[in-house]
Amino acid sequence: MKKELIYCILIFSFGHIHAQKKTFKCEKVYDAVKLIDEQKYDEAIVMLRECEKIDSKEYTYPYEIALAYTYNKQYDKAIDQLLKIKNYENLRADYYQLLGNNYDYLEKPEKAIATYDEGLKKFPNAGRLYLERGVVFEFEKKYDEAIASYENGMRVEPNYPSNYYRAGRLFMNSQNTMKGLIYGEIFVNLERTTERTREISKMLFDTYKAAIKFTNSNEIQVALCKSVQVDVSELDNKKLPYCMIFEKNLVLSVIGHDSFNLASFAKIRERFLKEYYVRDIKNYPNVLIEYQKKMEDNKIFNAYNHYLFQIGDEQGFDAWQTANNAEYKKFVDWYTEPENSLEMNQKGVFISEQIR
Repeated sequence: MKKELIYCILIFSFGHIHAQKKTFKCEKVYDAVKLIDEQKYDEAIVMLRECEKIDSKEYTYPYEIALAYTYNKQYDKAIDQLLKIKNYENLRADYYQLLGNNYDYLEKPEKAIATYDEGLKKFPNAGRLYLERGVVFEFEKKYDEAIASYENGMRVEPNYPSNYYRAGRLFMNSQNTMKGLIYGEIFVNLERTTERTREISKMLFDTYKAAIKFTNSNEIQVALCKSVQVDVSELDNKKLPYCMIFEKNLVLSVIGHDSFNLASFAKIRERFLKEYYVRDIKNYPNVLIEYQKKMEDNKIFNAYNHYLFQIGDEQGFDAWQTANNAEYKKFVDWYTEPENSLEMNQKGVFISEQIR
């Protein structure tokens, strides 16, 4: 059973209906949704029932009723409400998401998975349904199935952030952290300035810090993957497992450093980018590293690195920002322009295939 209503369900209510470019015959729906936001569920349901009488074919009203029941932890009532409208012609992927979630909250994971799968037959590009499948598997500790579902979600809906968030957390809490570092950084770029962003910022910093060890004998150890198997045939084609490529460049980038903090890591990352472009970008293209190069070309990559990992070393970031306010402002101005966003697409999610 899910321990909480996961983040993505929170977007369903007020923002959900306002995002629709349509008008409603019953304008009370907006007041009802505000009541749901205020946790006045019974009042909201009464108002939505009145709307159903005015426009019995509108999907939004019964859906919001089911959502109110869900928030109020009346999961059986939510399911009953949703099943009543299962034959509506204008159902969307979020219908199957909410229905499956309620089965999950009632500790019926098999029924939840079946519901998400049913939804995926109708909405094969719904990354949120792959997300929900993964969450069910994750709480059952079926981590391979969870990862497979999250990565499928990345493939079909590359700009949907939550699959990167869940997969990134899993990998950064494992002994094979490299995938988590890539997925986590992609997530922070797709979903900015949220509590989840802060969480992943700290996880990224802490994971890199744990992976890079400076010994008393001035040796450097970098460990991102538990084990790497090399197929001899791959050597003939000059293709190595991606983790070996990533680790190699990180090792080269750490040379000359003897400690890990926000300032030193920002320099390590700049060196990593240069090393990667000298040797490996042609044979091992990577959409995230290409985005980093775009920032380097615009002379804001150092500021980006301080921004990205700031929650891992908040004092270090505050000190750097105070001393480099103009540099940081230049980064913010560039980074907040829509055309400078990280754009994941079907071509970009090769990451899921390449990293082994």
